[in-house]
Amino acid sequence: MTAARSTSTQNRWERLAPLGAIGFVLTVALGALIIGEAPPSSQADVAEIAAYFEERSGRVLLNTMFVALGTFAFYPWFLASLWRTLRAAGGDGDVLAMVALVAGVALLGPLLLQAAGWGAAALQAGPHRDPVAAATLMDLGNMGFFLVSIPAGLLVGATSLAARRNGLLPRWLAGPGLALSAVMVVGGVFAFVLAPLYFALFALWMVAVAVVLIRAASPAGPVGSS
Repeated sequence: MTAARSTSTQNRWERLAPLGAIGFVLTVALGALIIGEAPPSSQADVAEIAAYFEERSGRVLLNTMFVALGTFAFYPWFLASLWRTLRAAGGDGDVLAMVALVAGVALLGPLLLQAAGWGAAALQAGPHRDPVAAATLMDLGNMGFFLVSIPAGLLVGATSLAARRNGLLPRWLAGPGLALSAVMVVGGVFAFVLAPLYFALFALWMVAVAVVLIRAASPAGPVGSS
């Protein structure tokens, strides 16, 4: 009875693991809402940038905590569930599953760099601090956010290719996923100023994939190709 209960609990956690994507998206979105108004552009006067972070230092630091919470507490559940599903469908040596895993882990670096850069800018902003430091840290955080699009696009692309081959995702999600991947990777290199749009589309993709994975793991049946 104990072993059966343990197996049932494990299966339940495995079925619900994709919900980590929704938790991740919600915490990151909440952090952005807490900050409110976007910061000045990188071309603005350093005093204006420092004043922005000084006025919102508490909000910016809270945003950093929310991004860290989503990154460490929620996102790994989604990524592990996705990788497990891709590997199960393609085998232990499946290249696409490995690319998805590597890309999914890699995007955490620039995302955390963005949160840490802005958080450090908030700490550096103040009447007795050099405003150049806050502006420089903001630029560092912005660059981290710009770079998220490339590994995120690779994650979308590898998953979508595997889904088309193995039928893991419905056609309405696998097909557009390939287009989104190309837009994010190319845009991350040549049109990085659109990074907020890319991240919003990536967040929607994550939520859609999470819902599909949860439904596939439910007793109702497989994902299907429709």
